[in-house]
Amino acid sequence: MKELEKIQQGLANSNTLVLTYNTKGVECSFVKEGLVKDFLVIEDKIIAEELNGKSVNGIIEGSNFHTLKADYGWFSLRVKSKKLYQELL
Repeated sequence: MKELEKIQQGLANSNTLVLTYNTKGVECSFVKEGLVKDFLVIEDKIIAEELNGKSVNGIIEGSNFHTLKADYGWFSLRVKSKKLYQELL
């Protein structure tokens, strides 16, 4: 679950999240004041799907960003429960 920890750290130091989809997974660019502060590639499909659900055209900003940041515990719990459910099947 290191990806979830890295996302949480990126959210703390930025105010916009830009998602770029490619064959490796989802590239997350954490942007603050026009500069990329942190960057990571997410290969986990469940995390990628959840982030996609929070984004508008691959961008999470404004109220959507602040909601994700404030409710990150619930986001993380939802991802972990989906991963557990997938393992049980």
